[in-house]
Amino acid sequence: MPTPAENHDLEGCFACGRDNPAGMHLDFQVIGPGKVESPCRLDPAWTGWKGLAHGGLLATMMDEALGWAVASLGRTALTARLEVRYIVPVRPGADLVVTAHVLRYDRRLAEVAAAVRLPGGPDVATAHATMIYADNLPSPVPA
Repeated sequence: MPTPAENHDLEGCFACGRDNPAGMHLDFQVIGPGKVESPCRLDPAWTGWKGLAHGGLLATMMDEALGWAVASLGRTALTARLEVRYIVPVRPGADLVVTAHVLRYDRRLAEVAAAVRLPGGPDVATAHATMIYADNLPSPVPA
């Protein structure tokens, strides 16, 4: 069975890829079993409505964190269901922290929660997801 790192494009991924010039460059650290976190600065180009950070980018940050939380337990998982709650709007340029932790898991799937918050401050968005294990990923569908 491939490791999560072998299943993931750690260089080109938009969320965590080290070499993606347009990416978020999230750098997840394991902070406990099934728990990860990464700092992130919202790029000024990530503007949505009326000068606020685009909510889809906050969702992307949390979706990536959810996968890394499961990967910290040695499994590769894909998001099957994602529910996002936006709490406080934030402006591009803000420093944030994204966290995720596995709530429970069984042999087929994991239930995981994530949050984006201001450092030392309140959550600005939260997410809850069902993740399906996909340790042996199929080849992508041709474009």
